Amino acid sequence: MFKDPLVRRFVSGSCFAGAFVWVAVRFFNVEADVVWVLFLFSFVFVGGMIAIGLLLAPLVRLFRRDSSPFLSSLEVPSEEDEESTRKPKGE
Repeated sequence: MFKDPLVRRFVSGSCFAGAFVWVAVRFFNVEADVVWVLFLFSFVFVGGMIAIGLLLAPLVRLFRRDSSPFLSSLEVPSEEDEESTRKPKGE
């Protein structure tokens, strides 16, 4: 389970965040209520970003789907066309 890099990042990030909060409360006299409000607002912010992502994902998918037919309608130049437009270096 700990061989997965995402799990290791989550565990190490949680430990560093816990240490940050502990140092703030212990050594800088930050009130615990302030930490709880920060914790609550963090969850609200992340939840809001998830909701916005879920709402915008179908819209982005529609824009990506419409742009592909235009790219597929472009013609790839043949080798003869490329040779006629190139000039030799000697001229």
